[in-house]
Amino acid sequence: MPNDTFLNLPNNRKESIDTILLNTFYDQPVSQVKVSEIVSKMQMSRGAFYKYFEDLEDAYTYIINKYSVVIHQDIIKYIQQDKNQFFIGIEKYLIWCSQLDHSSEYWKSLRLLTKSNDLSAYKRFPLASDSPLVTQWTDILKASHIIIDSHEESVSFLFFIMELVMNSLTGYIANDWTTQELVTDYRFRVKWITHGVAPETSL
Repeated sequence: MPNDTFLNLPNNRKESIDTILLNTFYDQPVSQVKVSEIVSKMQMSRGAFYKYFEDLEDAYTYIINKYSVVIHQDIIKYIQQDKNQFFIGIEKYLIWCSQLDHSSEYWKSLRLLTKSNDLSAYKRFPLASDSPLVTQWTDILKASHIIIDSHEESVSFLFFIMELVMNSLTGYIANDWTTQELVTDYRFRVKWITHGVAPETSL
């Protein structure tokens, strides 16, 4: 978690640092990144960096979490736009992602999350039961007639759907799929989720 010194920075300064962190981390493993590289881009001293973040891992986890939240929110928006047709909304989000400019910040954030080769992308950030994100998510689940028994299950399902999206996009990127190939693979996954994979019983 970033230090209060960073959190209290003016928004434009935080956004500038966020952009530097994204551009630094999205195309190389965190193990290959040096603090000196980041402070040089930020035009600050090494000491100033440690006033903002505990260490390099802290900065990396922070930027992963930031864009995870953005993507969660955008997935929810796409579901809501399609009158809560749950899996159709996600499919439309995936199609939109496949058509992004690869030099855009959003595409870089997807690359960051899909190519992470450690556990950082799977660390769950805390979500209070009354947070706007959880409230929207709960409303979607109710409208979609998805039965969830508790706040804990609701949050777990939210992260499960996030992993579904990221796994689909990882396949798209790794295999250099077309948009249609991405959609086809995604529909397989939806079929497995909604209908299961148990063999038919013989009569």
